[in-house]
Amino acid sequence: MKPIAILLVMSFAAGAAYAETIQATDADKNVIAEVLGKKITVAEKDKLNGLIFGTLLEKFAKDNKIEPTEKELDVFVQKTEEQEKRQWIRFEKDRKKLKAELRATTLSERERQAKESQLETIEKILKTTREMKLQSKGMEEQLRPMMRRTARQFVRSWKINKKLYAKYGGRVIFQQAGPEPLDAYRDFLKEQEKKGNFQILDKKYEASFWRYFINDAMHTFYSNDDGAKFINTPWWMMEQPQE
Repeated sequence: MKPIAILLVMSFAAGAAYAETIQATDADKNVIAEVLGKKITVAEKDKLNGLIFGTLLEKFAKDNKIEPTEKELDVFVQKTEEQEKRQWIRFEKDRKKLKAELRATTLSERERQAKESQLETIEKILKTTREMKLQSKGMEEQLRPMMRRTARQFVRSWKINKKLYAKYGGRVIFQQAGPEPLDAYRDFLKEQEKKGNFQILDKKYEASFWRYFINDAMHTFYSNDDGAKFINTPWWMMEQPQE
């Protein structure tokens, strides 16, 4: 699958837990920020982005009644399983191809080393996958709730992104966990700050908080057409190429 990369999904969990309660010890009373009336202390400085962004996204999701349907979760789980099978087939094909290529006598030493390294990586992936399948054999029922929770996180994250993009528009960036509407994130946060829903009280943390949202050099941007396509139609809802 494809900071915030993956931070978005993690932010929801952090924000939801944070919104419930914060118990500060005597050593944690230096407040550096506030979000929806909740105080963030200096002891939590390393989680500042997740706590603020995650909490605000939770509220946005609730205000807009964003929740995955059972059908959407079914599709995600099914497509994830299909993708895993396709990846296994692809790795097996690549392994056979590399083994055949390594039997050639015309390879330079550099080419041989590169192919041996690729083969070693693929062999490790296949070995790890086999071991995981063996370990989980017979545990399908126990693992199903965990798969469902994972599906809910990813589908919910996509639906929130889609809603933010529909409201604010802007550019979309590539991330391993899925495309992100970066400009929409920034405009959403600016609007929330203007409304007083969060504020960074200790200004020395302000630049690091905004860096992800305003520093273009950190990101790879999709074209406008591709950005719109990937935000509105996640990978698990797209037609997959035939092997």
